[in-house]
Amino acid sequence: MSEALDTIRSRIEALGMDFEFKKPIKTSMNHIERETWLLEYEGSQFVYVAGQKNVTLGWDIHQCPLGDGVLDSLREYVEQGQEYYQDEMEEMKADYEQQIMEAAAKGNAKKADELRAELAEELDALKDEMEEDGCTGWEDFMAKWNAHLSECLSPLRTADIGDMIVEVDCRYLEQDAPSLENAVRFLKDPKNSGHFTLATEDEWEYLCNGGARTLFRWGDTLSDVLSEIFNVGCVSDVREKTILEQPNMLGLFIAYNSYKYEIIDNTRYVKGGDGGCSLCGGDGALYILPCYTAFYRESVREYHQTLSNDYFCYRRILRLP
Repeated sequence: MSEALDTIRSRIEALGMDFEFKKPIKTSMNHIERETWLLEYEGSQFVYVAGQKNVTLGWDIHQCPLGDGVLDSLREYVEQGQEYYQDEMEEMKADYEQQIMEAAAKGNAKKADELRAELAEELDALKDEMEEDGCTGWEDFMAKWNAHLSECLSPLRTADIGDMIVEVDCRYLEQDAPSLENAVRFLKDPKNSGHFTLATEDEWEYLCNGGARTLFRWGDTLSDVLSEIFNVGCVSDVREKTILEQPNMLGLFIAYNSYKYEIIDNTRYVKGGDGGCSLCGGDGALYILPCYTAFYRESVREYHQTLSNDYFCYRRILRLP
């Protein structure tokens, strides 16, 4: 056992909280390898996370360039989208034209005119959908992409992050909460949480990306993960076979399901997803992908009159002295 692990163990034992030291683990992502402790406390798994001084967090579209792998995947997505919509329009035209010819052959000019009007409406709707998805062209997609990122990601900044003990995965609320403010207050109250608390937005982003400056925690690529993102809830239950549900470089399961809202120490925003709104609503990559970045922040909207324990989660942390 390394001297560093011995030192970490001594610091944790000094807390007097009866953490069980399960085993040392090595985690690796983005070519960074770390060694830490996997812990257990009252049946839940935790890991020790070393902090970092002056870590860069957040995103700025003008100062944070996307990696070539992400750009290549997005460009391929747009090209495939264009092809899909063109095929849909051609198929729609062929179907309607056949019906129009049949109506005309029967001398039903009124029916033929109605079908032509329906076709025009259907084509306009499909073109609107194509434009909404940003699939009219690469420049149009990137303009919409950058505009959306500017609205939904936290600002570029630096912060000092301290050492922590962090719950490996988030857990759903035990019951619905009347508001985000109420939930945050309850989860931070020592009478309910004991020694634990919630991560700040700075801490959560660090826990998600580990200080890496890629937009996505798994690195500058989308080629192997895009299909998983569009099929959340349908992928294998075996976590080792997925990218989304593998632990990140800090040994945490985090930002892997856009249906989950993760509550942090903030009464305006939650992290980790949008409750599945974009995915369930049939939105394209333009709106779904940003949910999987460490820097995505979802504003708790007015329609969240209560926070459902089917969607809202939290993760306990303990800051080390």
